[in-house]
Amino acid sequence: MENCITTTATILAPYSDIFEATLPNGKKTLAHFSRSTLHLKEKIVPGMRVTVELTPFDFDVARIVAIQSNEI
Repeated sequence: MENCITTTATILAPYSDIFEATLPNGKKTLAHFSRSTLHLKEKIVPGMRVTVELTPFDFDVARIVAIQSNEI
């Protein structure tokens, strides 16, 4: 993704296809999987840290691009 912001987030709660997550600054966001990481969906549990990408225009939605390696 062009001009994206990459950061970590902590998963709070799962919904059907998206997850509520908290960014490092405390802001809550809705996180969804990119197509290339959709296979990781079953491994996500509340409290897990993930790497997300956000656009600089909208911090309310994030795309999960990876699970933090020390938690797999």
